Amino acid sequence: MEKQYGLFFNRIPKTRQKECKFISLQKTKTMKKQLLIGTALLAAVSAYPQNGRIRQKPTAIANMAQNVADKFMNDPIRVSSPATNKGVETLQDQTSKTSEESSIAMPPSTISWKLLCGSMNIAGMLVTQSRPLQYNNNVNSVSFVHRKSASYTALPALPATAQSGAIVAEISTNWGTTWDSTCIWADATNWGRYPQGGVYSPVGNSSIGSAYIVGSGPTVAGSTWTGNFYASKQLNAFNNTASGAPNAQQMLSFTLPSYPPNLGPHGWSRQGFTYTDDGMIRSLGLIQNDNTGLSTMRGVAVVKGAFNAGAFTWTSDSIVPATIITTAGGKALGSAPQMVWNESGTVGYVVMLGAVSTAVNSNKGYQPIVYKTTNSGVSWAQLTGIDFNAPAMAPLLDHIATVNANTNIAVPYFIDYDATVDANNKLHIGATFRSAASNHNDSLTYYSQFTKNVDLYAWGHTPGNRPYLYDFIGDGTAAWMVKTVDSLSSEAASGTTGQPGFNENPWNASSTSEPVKVDNCGQRIQLGRTPDGQYVTFSWSESDTNFTNGARNYNSLPNIKARCMAVSSGTAPYTISPTEINVSKVAAGTGTNNPNVSSRATLYYMSPTTGAASVVSNTVDIQTPYTVTNSNPFDPLLNNTTWYQQGKLSYSFSSITTGISQAQTSVGNSFIYPNPASNNATLVIGLKDNLSVDIAVLNAIGQTVKSSKTQGQVGENSINVDLTGLSTGIYMVNIKVGNASSTKKLVVQ
Repeated sequence: MEKQYGLFFNRIPKTRQKECKFISLQKTKTMKKQLLIGTALLAAVSAYPQNGRIRQKPTAIANMAQNVADKFMNDPIRVSSPATNKGVETLQDQTSKTSEESSIAMPPSTISWKLLCGSMNIAGMLVTQSRPLQYNNNVNSVSFVHRKSASYTALPALPATAQSGAIVAEISTNWGTTWDSTCIWADATNWGRYPQGGVYSPVGNSSIGSAYIVGSGPTVAGSTWTGNFYASKQLNAFNNTASGAPNAQQMLSFTLPSYPPNLGPHGWSRQGFTYTDDGMIRSLGLIQNDNTGLSTMRGVAVVKGAFNAGAFTWTSDSIVPATIITTAGGKALGSAPQMVWNESGTVGYVVMLGAVSTAVNSNKGYQPIVYKTTNSGVSWAQLTGIDFNAPAMAPLLDHIATVNANTNIAVPYFIDYDATVDANNKLHIGATFRSAASNHNDSLTYYSQFTKNVDLYAWGHTPGNRPYLYDFIGDGTAAWMVKTVDSLSSEAASGTTGQPGFNENPWNASSTSEPVKVDNCGQRIQLGRTPDGQYVTFSWSESDTNFTNGARNYNSLPNIKARCMAVSSGTAPYTISPTEINVSKVAAGTGTNNPNVSSRATLYYMSPTTGAASVVSNTVDIQTPYTVTNSNPFDPLLNNTTWYQQGKLSYSFSSITTGISQAQTSVGNSFIYPNPASNNATLVIGLKDNLSVDIAVLNAIGQTVKSSKTQGQVGENSINVDLTGLSTGIYMVNIKVGNASSTKKLVVQ
């Protein structure tokens, strides 16, 4: 437990904001989750017409770069206490949602929150794009990687200053009924921070004892950020001693005179941790002029771990986009990227937020910059971005204000997002965006603020001007599709004194001399998918403003909300269930409330891979791991506690009779072993019907070099894949069952 939080990391001096004419806003009745409807727009106040549309006018601006700098605490110097392309589609049925306190007829979820662990430092949970919570379907394990609790003794023995830098993993093979813990990083000099990680399972393995827990994150020594740790430990024993095996604990220092082969300098390896079925571990780090900070972004490093003789060999690829350059020489690029992969590890995406060098008009803002690989990361290509200048995107722009210098241009400013890859290998970017205040190269980090009553918000929280959670879907082959997932009624309560929502932030200030709070009260959007990619779960944090202080729209009573999308549903792909689940403040009949998380779901995570979907009639059940980390009271000086959700979430769909076929489920859950292979490999695939299985082996340029067709039987099938005569190299194996297909990478040696 740290003695105090003190100054936030890398604080940027406040920039004088441009004066804006104050427009008083008429008080309106608080409305819960109302989406844009023409008649409701007439109730928007202090608005003005623009191109025939009505937008609310901002009253102030703020600098997002300042907010980002404020979010991450000056962690190192604190001493711990020894203790189909249809364009835009929107939901039109959300105009009158029932209050959380009411009884709602819902599918029978079985939500259950239980105590998991403690951690000495709350800062380890701040990064939304980190992945400390993971489900690995190959060995049916849930893992949670965190900084140790005050009572946990890590070995080798550490001095008091290093105690909070020991990294521990919690492992369960029964969905959280029981847990084992094991220490994976303990270094007296370089202390672990912002950890993430997951379970690595060798290809074809189904035993947890043959699997490894792997973690990564930045390190500090005293008051200096020093590099990154990469740690691993076999799960054949659980104890409080970090593995002493060769290369089990690797520290990549910023001061290395030279890096290992194929591994470049990078920092902050705390985002996008992924395990794929080809046996690869990946993490995402930052490439900066100064990797010890967060203000000189140049690009990202895709860091890949390959299992080798009991440990991992790490290599990296650099992705450096061409962006707008400011007068001072900085790049218009944010420090919160994300990386996602399909189950097989063949298709991957890297997402950054920034402004590409060619952006104009409504595209000239902090928006997704996307890179894609279709060959397991051998090469990456930049995709065409979301085109907000296209007429199809006009309905989205109606929800935001125009820039201060041009009332004809509205620029989306993406602020909170996550991503996943579905069964069709398409990327989903679940995101909210604000109104960019300027399209000047030197002011792209400024966003508009709106006055409601006496409070300043990033959204006006009037009909049509509120946070909307959108899902942008694409793979580079056509224009981006967008679906509206839900509307949100609250926004972040700042952790910086004097900033909007500071007094509503439920956390105590860290000190009286430097009154700052944990900045955790945003939407924290999280996306997860079933192992076969057929269902995508969207989660976010939100407060019911019927119960906040003065009905304010700050996220002071945070709860986790969830909705589900069916990826393939016959003639209506990408169908969103009408069911919205409150995961932390559960509705009657869907579980038991835990007062430790109900309206206290502050720093939460959802696993990027959920359990498989169970479909009965028109109800879809998905076992979905969540964690919530907080303290009681909300005090950053206290040892924090993590709670775990181990039950199923149930969603209703109007019809799924033309939805997910057994063929689609089968190809998503199949695997090939051994890998690497020579002469022959085996495809293992389970079928509930007697279906034909077509197998095609493709070379690096997409030519079919081997093919076969087998009549599968109900149950598990082991099908030989002939590789005789093939030269050494990387091949793709396409598996087709009925109208469903899946592609997996296979190494021939």
